[in-house]
Amino acid sequence: MNRPLTDLYVVTHTHWDREWYRTASRFRQRLVRLVDELLDSPPADGASFLLDGQAVLLQDYLSVRPERAAELAVLLREGKLEAGPWYVLADELIPGGEALVRNLIIGGDTVRRLRTEPPPVLYCPDSFGHPAILPDLAAGFGFDLIVLWRGFGGARSLAGDVVRWRGAGGAVVIAYHLPPDGYEFGSSLPTDDSSAAERWSRIARVLVPRSTTGAALLLNGADHHARQRELGNALDALARAAAPVRVHATSLRGAASAIVRAAATTPLDEVPGELRDSYGYTWTLQGTLGTRASQKRRNARAERHLVHDVEPWLALAPHGGDSAARALLTAAWRALLHAHPHDTLCGTSIDAVADAFDARLASVEHQVGGLREDALLDLVAYDREAARAAPQSWRPAVLLRNPVARPRGGVVELSLAVTLADVAVGPGSATRQGARRSRPRWPVEGMIVQVLARRERVMLTESPRAYPDADLVAQVDAVGWVAPMAGYSVETRPQTGRNESALPHPVVVEGNTLDNGLVRIEVSASGEVSLWDRTRDRRVSDALSLERRRDVGDSYTPALRDVLDVGRPRRVRVLHRGPLRGAIAIEYASGARDAGVGGACTLVVSLDADSQALRVLVRGENRSHDHRLRLRVATGIADPVTLADAAFLPVVRKALDVPPAEQSMEHVVPTAPLHRWVAHLGTIGCAAIASDGLAEYESASDGALVITLVRAIGQLSRHDLPERPGHAGWPAETPGAQSIGPYEASIALQLFDADGPPVRDAIAQFAEDMLLPITGETLRSNLNEPVCAGRIELVGDGLAFSAAAPARRAGWIVLRCVNRRETSVRGAWHLHGTVEDAMRSRLDETEGASLLTEGSMVAFVAAEHEIVTILVRLGGPT
Repeated sequence: MNRPLTDLYVVTHTHWDREWYRTASRFRQRLVRLVDELLDSPPADGASFLLDGQAVLLQDYLSVRPERAAELAVLLREGKLEAGPWYVLADELIPGGEALVRNLIIGGDTVRRLRTEPPPVLYCPDSFGHPAILPDLAAGFGFDLIVLWRGFGGARSLAGDVVRWRGAGGAVVIAYHLPPDGYEFGSSLPTDDSSAAERWSRIARVLVPRSTTGAALLLNGADHHARQRELGNALDALARAAAPVRVHATSLRGAASAIVRAAATTPLDEVPGELRDSYGYTWTLQGTLGTRASQKRRNARAERHLVHDVEPWLALAPHGGDSAARALLTAAWRALLHAHPHDTLCGTSIDAVADAFDARLASVEHQVGGLREDALLDLVAYDREAARAAPQSWRPAVLLRNPVARPRGGVVELSLAVTLADVAVGPGSATRQGARRSRPRWPVEGMIVQVLARRERVMLTESPRAYPDADLVAQVDAVGWVAPMAGYSVETRPQTGRNESALPHPVVVEGNTLDNGLVRIEVSASGEVSLWDRTRDRRVSDALSLERRRDVGDSYTPALRDVLDVGRPRRVRVLHRGPLRGAIAIEYASGARDAGVGGACTLVVSLDADSQALRVLVRGENRSHDHRLRLRVATGIADPVTLADAAFLPVVRKALDVPPAEQSMEHVVPTAPLHRWVAHLGTIGCAAIASDGLAEYESASDGALVITLVRAIGQLSRHDLPERPGHAGWPAETPGAQSIGPYEASIALQLFDADGPPVRDAIAQFAEDMLLPITGETLRSNLNEPVCAGRIELVGDGLAFSAAAPARRAGWIVLRCVNRRETSVRGAWHLHGTVEDAMRSRLDETEGASLLTEGSMVAFVAAEHEIVTILVRLGGPT
């Protein structure tokens, strides 16, 4: 039952899209003027100005005005300015859970450097929907309140402005839901009594019927707006007009405290799970997931490598890594988070912003590679100076790594290199080039090797106190076979010797058929792919197909029109004949720009030894405008339940049932966010797809899963779309969003038994195996005997690895996992060193209860769907 509105809390703010229809550097120029004005004329006592809940603006300002840091810090400590808790106001549905955690950790630390705290509110004023885990994220950082807008509201939602929101992990927090006009509902308040009365009448018509606790929030500001002039007079006029409702000019912290107090004495309805439906209430803008798809894929890969293939190797260093390594890791995260604001990551921005996004991702990729290389070489005790000084003593070895927290063996992805000739550099080097050696062979001790591709390049061997040593090398991409390695372990193997390993279920290629005894894949001359799972005797016909439609929409909203013919493959050919990997290429091409698949496109279908997964690599070159190209993957599951990976915990998704009358503002978009995998669960069994970073899928009525490869559009915003009448952003041409040029995607399909907890565990492990394979690279300058090092393993039914990283507290590491079961589970971490201390913590690493340890093991109990975070201090190796 709603309570009459008695108190209105006005928070003055700016909503600051860091980049959008202008670049970050151009908007920064406006930001500097805005903050200068606030420092020169601070808000009145009791009032405040909110810098949009993100701390990156403090950095942006101080990068230009470092001399005003002390003044800025004073106003922040006095509460007259507020920033955070986020580092950036990110899209929430595309990033993974660990990226959201890093966002909040780095945001809080950025504010604390100015010796204050961010407001204890998970402030999400403009995200295009919200993940089911958000309440758990709020609780994990000690926040009692979430402020949100899009993704919730309308006839299918609760009508009040305050609800309790239950997260996927079980946490329940209070959510304040903004009115249909969102964060700009209280912008530009009038100063004269007549206009104020009229404005209050309009405000009251919206806020009074929605009042749940009697306390309401009114945000005074809008996009990139400086503080309005004569604000004090406007607030006084509003107070006179609103009487007897009390008007309070306050901070976000103050408003949140008042709403939480009021909610404590009010019976509240509860909302569960993911919020992606505000149709008929305000624009939901769920059509952004396929825009600039290649950038989303690149971002997902960078994020995955940071979390799964950099941080754990740093955590294995003594004391969880030195201060330099920790700082460099934070720098890499900051660079990636600069790409996560929703207008950037969603692709709803001008081309100059997209170009900057590409540059940031390139920087992150280089940082990821460098951090991983340094950490791995330290683990195997590689001495850079000694190696550079003694090339005559090199004993090339393959450095193998298992980047998951469980023992694994099987097919390993290899990049092998052999020196062909010395390369001289500098004056007179033209006559000092080394003689070319004979063509190499590719043995690896105890390993079957199958070469896939060959090339030559120059490689450098570097040292901190000498110029690099350069060599011309022959290099191959290959696959090999290894016995099980410990979770998060490394080992070196001499790049010589005999093959001594046995190979279970090798791949046999006959004609256009791949068969390993577990799975049989057939490709017809016309390009039709069929899958036969021998162990389950299940068949999927026409498993893969391409589909195209005209798309005349904008960056926010698809506007699909006529179906376009994709043509027929021009050639089907065998690429690899086993025994470790068999592969068949299905090649498409088109003549006219808008014919066929819109350009050249090749599907490479492959099968590995001892694997039950059909793998697909899509490589193409888009030459067409205004269209959408998708890959349709049949699952053979009729009337399925769709289970999709999401931040921390998977979610069950159903098609939204929105009446046509509620779609006049915005048509429902049937696509959904795609993280690492999505599965169809049925009565005969299950099927799952793992995707290497593409962000959009659709669960089709015929049981297929359809993945967006390319969405080519040329306008930031259009006003004339029946699917969403009106501009969602400032109009601008975006020829870069036509995505002309190369694209690539990698997916895998696997069939499973009937649904149940073990099958869901197997689906998650299947995706992990596809996206995080065991890999090996030649270390040409190795001087050491073979070594095995490192170990981080997670044990427990239903427990999924989430993070192993240097903790914020020096000398400690943080271990995080998620219980995906609906019951409590006993679990344990097994580590490479003696555990000297261990304790539970919140997501923000606030310390909790101590845990019992035994040697290198930490045991714990995970409640139903709990995210378990543990802080550990290690001693020496066991």
